[in-house]
Amino acid sequence: MLSVQTLPTILAGCLLVAALADACVSDLREFRINDRDSVAVVLVFAVLGMNGLAVQDVAWHMAAAVAVFAIGATLFALGVWGGGDVKLCAALALLTGFSGLPRFLLVMAVAGGVVALAVLALRGRSAGGQVPYGLAIAAAGIDWAVTNLPPYWEV
Repeated sequence: MLSVQTLPTILAGCLLVAALADACVSDLREFRINDRDSVAVVLVFAVLGMNGLAVQDVAWHMAAAVAVFAIGATLFALGVWGGGDVKLCAALALLTGFSGLPRFLLVMAVAGGVVALAVLALRGRSAGGQVPYGLAIAAAGIDWAVTNLPPYWEV
């Protein structure tokens, strides 16, 4: 049975999935991830953080996001990543914190390899080196949600 305390977590999970799905669609269509998707992920963190995260934990999660953003900004400056990729990845690092970051990055890397191989198989060299990496970032975000958001149904 659902309680009043679980409703915000369920809604946050739905918002997270919707934002990641939107990021996938827009990245596939336009090679662009909208800022609204990253903002939605930050809102998810705000909702989940209000459900019992200590101030110190919030600070560590913010530090993880800053670290990922700094690395992502370097990749952006080198022309490896797009700005939307950087922002979405940093927003998801805010959710994962340092403790969930290794798994998040591993899943993102594996999914990114699969996406890159699929792009190569479907478009060949005509892809021009562009890979919709938002799909891999979203896959890692969904993985985090599935493994970290508690289930609220009874079997």
